[in-house]
Amino acid sequence: MSSSESQYAKNHFGLNRWILTYAGLWVPDTKSKIAIFFFRVYAAIVFLFVNVWFTSTEFISIKDTKHDWELLIKNINFALTHMMGAFKCVFWFVRGNRLVNIIVRLQDERWHYEAVEDFNPGAITQDAKRTGIKYTFAFFMLAHMTLSSSYFPAFFTAVFRPHYVEDANGNLTFSQSLPYLSWIPFAYDTPLSYIIAILYQAGPMWSYAYSIVGMDTLFMNIMNYIAAHLLILKGAFRTIRQRCVRRVAERGGALEIREGLANSPELDAEMHREMRKCVQHLQTVINSCEELEFNHKYLTLGQILATLFILCTSLFLVSTTPVASSKFAAEGVYMIAMGFQLVLYCWFGNKVTVRASEVPDSLWHSEWLQAAYSFKTSMLITMIRMKKPLYLTVGKFAPLTLTTFVAIIKASYSFFAVLKKVND
Repeated sequence: MSSSESQYAKNHFGLNRWILTYAGLWVPDTKSKIAIFFFRVYAAIVFLFVNVWFTSTEFISIKDTKHDWELLIKNINFALTHMMGAFKCVFWFVRGNRLVNIIVRLQDERWHYEAVEDFNPGAITQDAKRTGIKYTFAFFMLAHMTLSSSYFPAFFTAVFRPHYVEDANGNLTFSQSLPYLSWIPFAYDTPLSYIIAILYQAGPMWSYAYSIVGMDTLFMNIMNYIAAHLLILKGAFRTIRQRCVRRVAERGGALEIREGLANSPELDAEMHREMRKCVQHLQTVINSCEELEFNHKYLTLGQILATLFILCTSLFLVSTTPVASSKFAAEGVYMIAMGFQLVLYCWFGNKVTVRASEVPDSLWHSEWLQAAYSFKTSMLITMIRMKKPLYLTVGKFAPLTLTTFVAIIKASYSFFAVLKKVND
């Protein structure tokens, strides 16, 4: 492997794998059968208790809040979020291997290129890796801030300032509502039982955070990696001749004939091989994008619809909550987290579309004038192919771009305005 190739980023999806492993989804990299067995047991417990049992209890509690408009909205919001988390877990068990196959194809070392002039593919992959880690960590922290802003105040209140109410006989009874509404299979009418109820509820909530963040950022990071490959291909197409000239010169071969009006046969053959490699690389990227779109489009549609409803109703809850209260902070952080989740989908989907549209221009600047007829033919066919936009969609209804993001934000605000007017 050349020094330029050694600069390529390694373990691009390491943080995503770590999060998904703790979520009980991604099997850890180990040859120990005992470790794998315990992980399987852990994954089964998490899935059955969190995604099946606990999610269903959240919907059961909806009937208890039907007379309280704000509690009902909040309950539906979290039930929708966690239902999408359960769907993502099921999706991983059914089609997760297809996402892994896409990652493996994109990480193939056949698609490595040497650096030349201002083209440094290793630096592109390093930058893409840093971007993936940054956005993954940001979403991970937002999810934890959402839960912490709700559970820590409730926990400290129960420990240091428990709330009691006096009945008609003068007896004091502990009374404190849980941060989120879900059916609890035992009474929590004492500070100790209330703390146990918080732990019973917080465990699944943190598990949801890992599975949702892990799945969403994995999807985001695959789009990020596809965009990085398209950026590399732009440079690879543009510098085909320079890289081939360097190789032929290092072998001591002839570069041009007829006073520079045409390439030598040796240089033409090298450029043809390099063009073939670049085209195969581009086709692999296109196929990976199309496969990601085919497998993820309906999950994306469900997430976008859920986010549309959640953003609208979260804005309503924030607008009706006192600014100085801890509840306002919890609702605000939750709304920001859901908005950031939408940004991840649309921003990186848009990046794929934009990078793909720039490939034909890079081909045009590939110093093709002296190349052979076969090279020019391949170049033209590739440019024509790339006229067709490359994008992911929201269930085939709309492209996953910034335009769609703006449309969702506008729709959320419109629905919020209607909801606010009806409530007033």
